[in-house]
Amino acid sequence: MSLSRQTDLDKLSPDDAQAPVVGVSSHWPSQSEKAQHAHARHQLMYSQKGVIHVSTPTGSWILPPTRSIWISGGTPHALVVKRPVELTILWVERDAPGAPDWVGCNVVSVSSLIRELLSICAEQPWDYAPDSRSSRLAQVLLEQLEVHEQAPLELPEVSDPRAERVAAILRADPADRRPLVELASAAGASHRTIERLFASETGMSFGRWRVRHRMITALEQLAHGESVSNVAYAVGYDTPSSFIAAFRASFGTTPTAYFQEVNNRRASKERQFTSSRPWGCS
Repeated sequence: MSLSRQTDLDKLSPDDAQAPVVGVSSHWPSQSEKAQHAHARHQLMYSQKGVIHVSTPTGSWILPPTRSIWISGGTPHALVVKRPVELTILWVERDAPGAPDWVGCNVVSVSSLIRELLSICAEQPWDYAPDSRSSRLAQVLLEQLEVHEQAPLELPEVSDPRAERVAAILRADPADRRPLVELASAAGASHRTIERLFASETGMSFGRWRVRHRMITALEQLAHGESVSNVAYAVGYDTPSSFIAAFRASFGTTPTAYFQEVNNRRASKERQFTSSRPWGCS
């Protein structure tokens, strides 16, 4: 199913659909959002173009076109789009054939096969028969899903007001390079207290959380076409080379290589479109 506006999405009732896997593809303009809500069904969300922000009470994720997110049924979540995206969402019955038994939110790698299956499954009718081609395609997709263990795209949330104040300072300015002692003082706490709170509430040290926040922020800016140099300075690095080293340590590759697959795919689609046009058309 294809929707022209995000607002049309609010009119759908995927939990009441007859088919076990149903979906939509829709365009979301800049500054769109969907307030926190939950579905009985699982959700698989993927941006074909652009970056999506997904948040739950326990964490937040920023997802480029190389990754999708699986949201288990019943999980409260919200969605924010800062710049235009082409979004595909599938809703999956909990007992659908091939459905994984994951809990919470999981980042899923998007291979070429999964990407095409996502698009095809989103186009299927919402009342297809159990033994139909649509049913088989949905099962193949679900059986192909794999959690991307090495995708540090989640930023765990803190709940203590003192830790929240420190997190808010860095969210407002990722390039803020003040040491923890100064940040903690600005938040009305000792640096030992803040370190303890981050470790207990996020499962990582304050330093690791800070780097994770910088990398996720950088990933979003890079996905929107910002240069590596500009992004490096924007998230607090002295030089592009030091930023690239940190990016490689987090994602296992350089910023250029990370987005190369997406750029190649777009170029390939553009070539296919151009070559398929009849001569003489404008």
